[in-house]
Amino acid sequence: MEELNIFTITAAIADPVRLSVMMYLIRGSASVTEMINHLEVSQSNLSNHLAVLKNAGLIKSTSAGRQKIYELSNPDVAQLIELLLNLQPLSPKKEIEIKPIQQARTCYDHLAGKLGVAVFNALMQQGAINFTSDTTPKVKNLLAKTIQLGPNGDTIFGRLGIDLPLPKNGNRKFAFGCMDWTEKTPHLAGALGAAVCQLFLDKKWVARKTGTRAIVITASGKQALKELVGLEFN
Repeated sequence: MEELNIFTITAAIADPVRLSVMMYLIRGSASVTEMINHLEVSQSNLSNHLAVLKNAGLIKSTSAGRQKIYELSNPDVAQLIELLLNLQPLSPKKEIEIKPIQQARTCYDHLAGKLGVAVFNALMQQGAINFTSDTTPKVKNLLAKTIQLGPNGDTIFGRLGIDLPLPKNGNRKFAFGCMDWTEKTPHLAGALGAAVCQLFLDKKWVARKTGTRAIVITASGKQALKELVGLEFN
């Protein structure tokens, strides 16, 4: 395989089918059968596209019986797709199309949509997180701003049930504000964002909708958000 570079990666996602695969996998892992049904392509056609994406280091696969399960290779790839989505204008037609996932969804392994943005803002307002000194909110055009723990970080995240510091996970960033492509304002990403999302799932504060990135905020989740971070979410 040729040495990977920016040209290999951009060529891999330049095809509409391959980009659609990436946009589908940002919701989580999927089998070949699931992708065929969603993308309405033949198995042979899809297999060729998956091979290109895998050779470019953008996806990875594991075996589950006779099936192969595919997923994005790492959080940076998910962020790349999210950034590309940020570039498209939200026309009235597009707003109707994205409405089912706009309220609450996952972006790879962190919370996104109106829920993700609301949680991010609540954590900022309560001093659990803040921007680092070199990335201030005044820089409007930054797509990913570095985040650090705020003065109340240990208290608030402890109250939520997240133990800090988080275990090291390779070269993954601790936390950053990922520009939400439907809300055009940041949600919490990085290792801290993943920990928050996993906590919400483990506590059953949110529930996944089968076959989509959309998630539903449960009644216990709404109550917990109100009690723990002062956030009322209807």
